[in-house]
Amino acid sequence: MDDTRGTVLGVWRLGMYRRAAGYAFAVLPAAAAMSTWLELLVHPDLSHLASAGEAMAFAVGFGLFGWWVLLRVRLELTTDGIVTVNPWGTQHLPWSGVSSVSLNGAGAQFHTLDGFKYTSFALSDLGGLEPQEDRFAEVMAIVRTQVRK
Repeated sequence: MDDTRGTVLGVWRLGMYRRAAGYAFAVLPAAAAMSTWLELLVHPDLSHLASAGEAMAFAVGFGLFGWWVLLRVRLELTTDGIVTVNPWGTQHLPWSGVSSVSLNGAGAQFHTLDGFKYTSFALSDLGGLEPQEDRFAEVMAIVRTQVRK
């Protein structure tokens, strides 16, 4: 664990509906796998063992998918910089490298002085279920205080 980052000023995750979907991806297949394991206890034979193993593999796969794509995604603003954790990677961006911040449907975009753009999926508005403007306003309030320094 990296303890060299500064004090956390704010953390944003995907909205409530997407987090609920992430938990559903983990819990529902796990419940189905548990029922196949219980059935194996009642009817101990090779075919039920194979079914329980397949159900467990399915549950683990969906659980990892839900965690990786929906539950681990976040945006952290610290005194040292910006940390965006997306399904495709984690980016650390110091405040001194930020030139501007914008918002689109994919999320908050942090533009750097060297012309690159880093998008935080945690503030995405995919599907329009959760308005992102209020959450983006909270982010911008912190960004304004940190970029002035």
